[in-house]
Amino acid sequence: MKTIPNPQSQKEKSFAAFQEGYRKDVERCFGILQAHWAIIRGAARMYDEEVLRSIMMTCIILHNMIVEDEHDYEALEEHEPDPMKTALTRIYERPMGPNGHPLEHEPLVQDGRFNNPMIDRYQAMQSSYVHERRHIDLIEHLWEMKGNHNG
Repeated sequence: MKTIPNPQSQKEKSFAAFQEGYRKDVERCFGILQAHWAIIRGAARMYDEEVLRSIMMTCIILHNMIVEDEHDYEALEEHEPDPMKTALTRIYERPMGPNGHPLEHEPLVQDGRFNNPMIDRYQAMQSSYVHERRHIDLIEHLWEMKGNHNG
């Protein structure tokens, strides 16, 4: 969901700040997962919500296991004076094959089993009314969570 280009009210300004901050975090995390697993790079519309949830949770768990396995606490603390710990970024590079070149992934094959539900979800996403209603509801929800009921 895009942010509000010219927020006018306090609610809209609060939503825009919240959304822009979290969008960067989500894009960064999603990019890390996409670099490792081809299934996340493909079109998600052909899967139902529960399958997508399982795929994402599996990839997140595997990612955390990889980070934990490759993380050498003592070596990083002794040899990495930078508090940003830039040495950790090597974990997130594209996976390399035995020849030292980046691994190429096979394209996802779409067999058409999920076409009807996919089309229904796509049409629901394209509805400008539904989109606008969800946007307004999200702004209201975040405003209530923040506790700013006056103004």
